Amino acid sequence: MTARRRRTTDRLLAAAIAVVVAAVGVVVYLTSDNRATTDATGPQVPPPSAASVAPTTLRQAWTAATDPSLGAVASPSGVVVTTDRHAVTAHDAVTGAVRWSYTRSNRDLCAVGSGDTDDQPVDQGSGVRGIATVYAENGFCSQLMTLDPVTGSRSKVRTSPLPLGGSLVFGGPYAGWLSPTLVEVWRNDLVRTIQYGVQPNPTNPSSSHLGCTFTDLALAETQFATVEHCAAQGATARVVLNFDDPGAQKPKDWDQFKHTARMDVDTRSPAAVIVGVTPDRVAVLVSAPSPAVVVYDAAGTAVSRTAVEVPAAEITAAAAQGRPLPAVQTPSGRISLVGSHLVAVTFESVQGPAPSTALTTPTSATASSGVLPTSGAPAADVTLRSVRVAWVGGSALGLPAVVGDDVLIPVRDGLQVADLAGGPSALGAAGGRVVAVNRGGWTGRTDAAAVGALVVETRGPTVVALR
Repeated sequence: MTARRRRTTDRLLAAAIAVVVAAVGVVVYLTSDNRATTDATGPQVPPPSAASVAPTTLRQAWTAATDPSLGAVASPSGVVVTTDRHAVTAHDAVTGAVRWSYTRSNRDLCAVGSGDTDDQPVDQGSGVRGIATVYAENGFCSQLMTLDPVTGSRSKVRTSPLPLGGSLVFGGPYAGWLSPTLVEVWRNDLVRTIQYGVQPNPTNPSSSHLGCTFTDLALAETQFATVEHCAAQGATARVVLNFDDPGAQKPKDWDQFKHTARMDVDTRSPAAVIVGVTPDRVAVLVSAPSPAVVVYDAAGTAVSRTAVEVPAAEITAAAAQGRPLPAVQTPSGRISLVGSHLVAVTFESVQGPAPSTALTTPTSATASSGVLPTSGAPAADVTLRSVRVAWVGGSALGLPAVVGDDVLIPVRDGLQVADLAGGPSALGAAGGRVVAVNRGGWTGRTDAAAVGALVVETRGPTVVALR
């Protein structure tokens, strides 16, 4: 082959390689996350002033569609975030106009949520703040991001191998993920503090927690509680306490993968759901032997049992969902939805023995043990945060809104106004003032939330703002 012919061949090969590289680049671009992501941010807008008293009348201000399987988020920062398969869209709570949106057309949205209870900026405070989104990739709900609720700007990001079908959970300064086989907890910067359950990539064979199914999760400042069903330990529900961040409160051989439960207690009930958790105690609603809220301390001792008028069948059905119990955080506690009943608890300070640290000798106990672990002389009493049942109400359509010292409970004819501390004497017309709401024939699950002076109802596939 002559030199001239070789040069021609080289040029043809180079051109062919260039075409292939360009084609590959086009394909990569067309299928890339960057091309598939649309990030339409909005301006800074001050949050609306919160109402201090319950309304006397309400009428529809605006409506928007949302994916009923994903729901919607009403943020104290003045937006209502709706969802579809690939996107989250923030609407101005007052006008309904779109303020910002975030879309990933090549990824399915697994979950959206928020733990915000005030309108502080997203970069302030100690908790996981903003609107949290979780998108699917490679068979996991692995792409976690928080967005500024006011502007939609991206805040924190992490990647985790979260199983499909799980749920976001918020509490204290933490957020987490609950699935039947795996729990993860993250601190305010989305750094993982604990991975608990069937670990996708265990650091050693003993670090996974195997043989149990998780059905509920609640987070507090220093510990989290799970409800677990473990075949090897019988058919009853177990409540387990773990430290949120064993890497910060550990013996030197503990880390986010390797840790031991603080407490593991058999509830002696086939069904149980968590209605409150503090740094020191956990309150669990059990179906048997009769419906009651049982409060356990960090040693597994049942310190109180309060009978409640919630049907065992509703507790069983709620536990069977395998998702965190729907709940609203209040200034002094939490209100949980169990079937058609609301269970309100108050967090309060009490005096009692210092809890077992479980840093070197974790406790395993039964509900009937009544025995605290001992190590030397008895500890002096200290101030503990406990849980007390405040009130229980039936015939609720969904979660209530909190407005000042009142709670607005969705009932058949509208929103019943009740005292937040004492609850309703009964639900419906016999129980007190009801603010009429025309729901156009909708009789299904209805969750209420207050944003500024508005009340936002999520009715399945529709969000309705009322004022």
